[in-house]
Amino acid sequence: MKSWHISCGAACKSAFQPDRSDPQLLDWTSGKPWWRGTIPGTSAWPTFRAAIRAAPLAESSFHPFFHEIVSVQVSDDADEPPSVVGEFWPGAVVGSMLVARAGVAVRAGAHHLDADVAARSTLYWAWWRCNRRAVDLSHGWGHNSQWTTDFRRDYIAEGHLHYNVDADPSIQPDRDLNDADRIDLLRYRCSIRTDLGADQWPFDDTYVEQAP
Repeated sequence: MKSWHISCGAACKSAFQPDRSDPQLLDWTSGKPWWRGTIPGTSAWPTFRAAIRAAPLAESSFHPFFHEIVSVQVSDDADEPPSVVGEFWPGAVVGSMLVARAGVAVRAGAHHLDADVAARSTLYWAWWRCNRRAVDLSHGWGHNSQWTTDFRRDYIAEGHLHYNVDADPSIQPDRDLNDADRIDLLRYRCSIRTDLGADQWPFDDTYVEQAP
């Protein structure tokens, strides 16, 4: 079930993503495209959500818990916080569990987001994107890898946002990230100001914050 969910979910959303011809976006384990089947039409994503009985997200104010950054418009005001100016695909929740974030275009000042970094840097906890490199624990372990790696689970509960609840924070590999960068990478799932690269290990981090 996990293999079907990850692959089909990624393929269903691909119809809404910018398509960039970049060798860096190929499957690094084979050198071929991650998805080799037909790209579904835009009706596939709502059909998929209905099949798993997921409700669409209805969050219009930008927040990294609910929104995946797809593109960034640079504000003339460097201090302007991110705001949603367009939606590529809607997100989905099942009960209190986040299934998929909405893909959005945002407007933000340079003190909050670097436009190229936030839109193009490696996206963690993602199997595949048309427009940016993705890194997931199911990559590179053979055809059964998606069956034997866990989902990332995020929840909205009792007025708080719970990120990556199954992580074991006692497992901390050596890495040159400060606490702020670690939390940003966990919340946004990508770099937002300085590109932290594709070789980080945020998978054992967890975090709880008050819901907006």
